Amino acid sequence: MTALVIQPVTINDVPALSELWYTAFSIPVNLRMFPDTPGVRAWWDEANRRDLLYNPLRKLFKIVDPTTPDFVVAYAKWDLDPSESGERFPPWHEESDHETCERLFTGLSEERKKLLGDRKHYYLDMLVTHPDYRRQGAASILIQWGCDLADQNGVAAYLDAHEDAAPLYRKFGFKDRDDLGVTSDGAIPMIREPQKRD
Repeated sequence: MTALVIQPVTINDVPALSELWYTAFSIPVNLRMFPDTPGVRAWWDEANRRDLLYNPLRKLFKIVDPTTPDFVVAYAKWDLDPSESGERFPPWHEESDHETCERLFTGLSEERKKLLGDRKHYYLDMLVTHPDYRRQGAASILIQWGCDLADQNGVAAYLDAHEDAAPLYRKFGFKDRDDLGVTSDGAIPMIREPQKRD
């Protein structure tokens, strides 16, 4: 198997990110929030384009297989200062379920603020892997990038994990906040303290 490679996301990759999101996350609750329509796909494109062009605090990386370099295997968005980087998303698209979107994403944001307050941290905002490439190390490369930077700068890392993905994050030192349990929307708040390197 060819070694997978991490690269910065470019503007030309933006439509591929939206395609990958729908390929990986087309479950009923997600499709209620983000129906697979041309308008909502354009909304996703604009959200990622805006981060790439205008938000230096948000770092987007992709994984590619060198044998098919134009195909995005996985991507991640790390937010290096959520308190300063602005709104996570543009205003919801008219075809989205605004109430569900607001409840989920406002709830996740409030949990994170409750846990970390004003403490500096990096937030793994998005991690998506193509189903054909799961368990081949793509997600691990993207997680490792943020963990290495967090350790280098002595900063905590935070994410909202789906229960199925939590074991992978634990391998990198993320710990569940057991006192909170799983949120009503099925997310597990996880924090990783910076680790000293020899």
